[in-house]
Amino acid sequence: MSFGTNLRYFRIRKDYTLQQLAELLDVSANYLSTLENGNGKIKPDFLPRLCNVLQVTMDSLYEENDERKLYK
Repeated sequence: MSFGTNLRYFRIRKDYTLQQLAELLDVSANYLSTLENGNGKIKPDFLPRLCNVLQVTMDSLYEENDERKLYK
């Protein structure tokens, strides 16, 4: 399972659109979409902010979980 699948899973669980989350994080929706699709590089200052907004740990963004595979 990829970081992108987990990102999409947690974004949807928080009921955020790509645009809403992008605005909260001060990044483009295109950047988030690129990450969700398994492309692009994670900016060093981005990950802590993402975890804070989604209220998740960094580990949870990388862990394997069968339930989240549905969001691939």
